[in-house]
Amino acid sequence: MKRNCFLFSMVCLSAMMLFTACTQKFPGYKKTPNGLYYKFFSQNTSATQPQLSDFMKVDMACYLNDSLYYDWQGTQHDVYTQLQDPIFKGDLQEAYAMMHVGDSASFYVKADSVAALYYQQDPNAVGLKPEDYFRYEVKLVEVKTEEAFMAEIEMMKEAMKEASHKALADYIKANNINVTPEPSGVYIIPMEKGKGRYPVKGEKVELDFSATLLDGQSVGSTFDSPNKFSFVLGEGNTIKGWEEIVPKMRLGDRVKAIIPFDLAYGERSVGSIPAYANLVYDVKLLKIITAAELKAENERAMQALRADSEKAFFDYLKTNNITDYTASGLFFNKSVTTEGAQPQEGQIARIKFTATYLDGTPLGDSEQLGDHYDVVIGEGKVLKGLEEAVAMLRVGEKARFVLPYTLAYGTNAFGSIPAYSNLVFDVELLDVLNK
Repeated sequence: MKRNCFLFSMVCLSAMMLFTACTQKFPGYKKTPNGLYYKFFSQNTSATQPQLSDFMKVDMACYLNDSLYYDWQGTQHDVYTQLQDPIFKGDLQEAYAMMHVGDSASFYVKADSVAALYYQQDPNAVGLKPEDYFRYEVKLVEVKTEEAFMAEIEMMKEAMKEASHKALADYIKANNINVTPEPSGVYIIPMEKGKGRYPVKGEKVELDFSATLLDGQSVGSTFDSPNKFSFVLGEGNTIKGWEEIVPKMRLGDRVKAIIPFDLAYGERSVGSIPAYANLVYDVKLLKIITAAELKAENERAMQALRADSEKAFFDYLKTNNITDYTASGLFFNKSVTTEGAQPQEGQIARIKFTATYLDGTPLGDSEQLGDHYDVVIGEGKVLKGLEEAVAMLRVGEKARFVLPYTLAYGTNAFGSIPAYSNLVFDVELLDVLNK
């Protein structure tokens, strides 16, 4: 009996030591099994608790290692966030799910995980260390179902649209504007006549402009800047109002154009331009570049980009003394070699990797995707150069692979990756598995 009591005491003591060890990092805080540290200041378990997809009105401040990062508390704007499935263990979604309306609590969340998995940032690149934590001070003010929240948003949008339409009508009346608007609702008022031709779809135009809100507040101008505004007609890379105005202008024309919000930036706020803003433009058409001239200009630019890319590639190889290569043009240097298994077609190669540009700028790594990354050999679902690189490794081997643009994303831009980008992959083959 005494022995049983002794063993029981040892188990209890061990549990107490474990619990103390878990909370010593942040005294006064408890820890969930997923690694979320939490402390409630006030708690009402009988109040409404958010469910998945509900929208929550929160007052919140965020601290990085106890230094204020941002503060939404006491602002004049309501801050809502939607409860979603956790992105990683111990994240802020788990924190929200613990709360009830009226609760106030504090949570510690791993900062590097937030950067990597919420914002797809390299933690090192933004100055975060593995030991860094964000501390969130949160008060849950209100919970609404997704349906109720979206219905309120639609009502708000309709009210803002009506207010914007009324503001435009009042502006037209107050400024005695008598020109007939275009069918789209755009007003074009001639100011200076040019002598050139009209631009057509597929041509690039260069313009001077100044823009204001209806109250006269300036939101941009190029008239005093050497950098003019340009775009290609018909490609949809600018607001609809520009596409409406410019084809009606001769080279040298200057007009005043009044653009309703739905042909400007619509429901979005952009810079100093608020959502649902009608805009007043002063526009002068300076230059027209034909489609043929534009094609030749683009070809020259791409040739220069290709030449720069190829020079940078071979400069990198020379500087880093990388001389081994394959028939496809993949260059490599093995830092660790083994006699381990080599992946065959149809097998899964489990790897760790980091990817950068030639200048060392991070592109991504396997840690952002989990503990490892799996490549199925022969399926062609990863970069051609990366699949070739992985297939030539043996388990336990490490190597640096330098992919020319032809084995990476090629001659076109891909997301934020520029055209003709050469890439560097540091790869370790962890294991080979059957599919």
